[in-house]
Amino acid sequence: MATVFMKWLEQKPDSYDRGIRLLTLGRINRIRDDLVKKFIRSKMKVLEIGCGTGELACLMGHAGAEVIGIDVAPAMLVTAEERVRRENLTDIVEVKRLNATAIGEYYPPETFDLIVASLIFSELSLNEQKLVLEQCRQLLKSGGKLILVDEIAPAGAIRSLIYRLLRFPIVLVTFLLTRTTTRSLRHVENLLEIQGFRVSQKHEYLGGSLCAVLAEPLMTSDQVEQSPRLPHLPRRNIMLRLLVDVWTLFFRVIPPYPKVSPGLYQIGDPDQDSPLFATGNFELTVNSVQRAIEGKLDAWLLVVDSAGINVWCAAGGGFLTAEKVISSLKANRAGEYVDHERIVLPQLSANGVDGWEIRKETGWEVLWGPVLAEDISAFVENDYKKTEKMRAVKFPLKDRLEMVSGTFGLYGLLLLVPTAIFWRHLFWPVLMTLAGLSYFYAIALPWLPGKDGLWKSIPLTLLSVLGLILFTAVFDPVSTQIFFNRALGLVALSIFVSGEFQGMSPLMRGEQANWIPEALIMTLLGLVYWLTPLLLGWRGA
Repeated sequence: MATVFMKWLEQKPDSYDRGIRLLTLGRINRIRDDLVKKFIRSKMKVLEIGCGTGELACLMGHAGAEVIGIDVAPAMLVTAEERVRRENLTDIVEVKRLNATAIGEYYPPETFDLIVASLIFSELSLNEQKLVLEQCRQLLKSGGKLILVDEIAPAGAIRSLIYRLLRFPIVLVTFLLTRTTTRSLRHVENLLEIQGFRVSQKHEYLGGSLCAVLAEPLMTSDQVEQSPRLPHLPRRNIMLRLLVDVWTLFFRVIPPYPKVSPGLYQIGDPDQDSPLFATGNFELTVNSVQRAIEGKLDAWLLVVDSAGINVWCAAGGGFLTAEKVISSLKANRAGEYVDHERIVLPQLSANGVDGWEIRKETGWEVLWGPVLAEDISAFVENDYKKTEKMRAVKFPLKDRLEMVSGTFGLYGLLLLVPTAIFWRHLFWPVLMTLAGLSYFYAIALPWLPGKDGLWKSIPLTLLSVLGLILFTAVFDPVSTQIFFNRALGLVALSIFVSGEFQGMSPLMRGEQANWIPEALIMTLLGLVYWLTPLLLGWRGA
């Protein structure tokens, strides 16, 4: 059940194998050893999907198999390549960067005797799982086998409840660290059978939360699921949509994000000549695109898994990439629904989505749509050409107030909860000060000098301290020590607001974190707060 934490371990290749062994209580070693002992023969051709650091690939190579290991994580592949060289297996073990959904394009049918997918299917959407299984079935030789090792949701009410209770904190920690997660597999045997496999063996470990499945492709494709008619986007009732809108106004940066299931959807009654648009799966974004198109255009909408984050932040943070768009195009069989092979991507995703890579890998034409969803229909009517107005990135007051409200929800909780617990008498002053600084920052943002949030904190700090001086002189004369404490707190809040809230603006580099300089500045302010009273003798006063 703890294999979800591997999403964080993937960022630390040197610790990955040790971490996975700990998370699976050593079961992963037993599974790998049994796999090599029972199924690997000399000279057989093996494809490992999700090879990671190459540990299993090298074990199979030492047993005499010719192994190709694929993965999409560059850092993991570097470690895998070093392992292959170190163990003198370069003649029979090859590792390469390749998305699992592309294996059918790179290798001819009936190439492999065995395909192994270890801890990879839980990272794929259902449509991606189906596509990969279809390609695996085609790539296996007659008599070939598929071995799937992954996390599953245990059957039975009690085991399922225990599994969920134990998994939830691990999922939460993983999500906070990586902004992504995995999905435990459900009904894995049914999925394999629908995609043309016969399950011959299944072994469960860790209370049924980890399984190893051996499957063989059927000789015919009669039972393979055909491409279904695509659904329309789901509609929430008015009250539920209102609640979601309120949540996304104030807490849009706090997980769980309201999401739409990734997939290809119909808007109106599209045909094979209708335009195809793509967006992330943040519900507010999808709703905006749907409202802008519905009743004006018949279109297809490809909702790509962006971890429930809006397209600009997701692209800047690496959660919406060309690789994900390519995988979504293939997994959802977009080419079966349109003839033109043209996809329109959001302009605000261009900071992280490589259009040329999509063109190279798929052959599809990539167009960049307008900044605002409301201009989509005019963009199509203008023969897919943008006017200057459509391409201009603006940040008017309404958007600034909306975005600062969204970030205020998270940062307000981070500051106000500990304040309410440890310094209850300061709760309301801190709340009013934080709210005042935040919304003043939103209003004054275009006129505060500097491109980075920390530079903008300088004028904001000066203005806030000046306001404190005037307020103290006119309305609330206090001692020097109390004024010092208030001023220092105001400086800290001003720097925090400017540094952290810069991510609300598409005019600034929101992905450029200020955490380290902020931490250094706050440490310095803490020292000033501690040392100044000692030097001036205020502690004993």
